[in-house]
Amino acid sequence: MTRVLRLTLLAVGASLSSGVPAAASSGVSIDVGSIAVSEQLLPGGEYKLPTFGVRNPGTDETSYVLVVSYVDDQAALRPPQGWFTFNPPTLILPGGESHRVDTALEIPTDAEPGDYAALIGPQIVTAGGGAQVGAGAAARLTFTVQPANAFDAWFRWVLRTLAENPWILIAALAVAVLVILWLLRRRFSISISRRD
Repeated sequence: MTRVLRLTLLAVGASLSSGVPAAASSGVSIDVGSIAVSEQLLPGGEYKLPTFGVRNPGTDETSYVLVVSYVDDQAALRPPQGWFTFNPPTLILPGGESHRVDTALEIPTDAEPGDYAALIGPQIVTAGGGAQVGAGAAARLTFTVQPANAFDAWFRWVLRTLAENPWILIAALAVAVLVILWLLRRRFSISISRRD
C-alpha cells in the first residue's frame, strides 16, 4: 500500500509541475554597438544614420520606446533628443521578434561646434508607462559638428526645406514669372492690330 501511495503522490506532483507555465521574460537587444560618424557635420544639415535592429530576446510581447541617453561625466557635448528622429519611434515586439529602426540626425543652425556623444537605442516601456533601461540596448554614437557661418547654415536649411516641400519652389517661381510679366507690361506697350 505504501508503494501505491508513493506512485500516486509522484503522479500528482508531476501533473502539478507540468501545469505550471514556464517563467515569462522580456528583454531588449540591439544589433550594433557603436556608430562613429567620420565626416564633420554642419549646422543646419540633416543626416541619415545607419539603420539598426531591435530584438526582443524574451518570451513576452514587449513595448519599446527609442530614446537618447548619455554616459555620466562624459567630456563630449550632449546632443538633445530633439535632434533625433526615429522611425518608428516606438515598437511592440512579440518574443523572439526583431524590427529595423531608421534614425535621422538634424543639427540646428545654432548648434555649438565640437565633439558630441550619446547613447541611442530602445528602452522597455513598463506597465506604468515609464521606460526602464534594458542592458546592452544602446549604441554609442559619436560625431563632430564643425563651425559654420550663419549664411552657410541658413543656405542648408533653405535647400533642405525646398527638397522636403517642392511646392514652395514652384510657388516662388510662379510669383517671379508674374512679377516679370507685370514689369515688362508696364515698361513696354504692346499693341496688336490688324493690317488691311
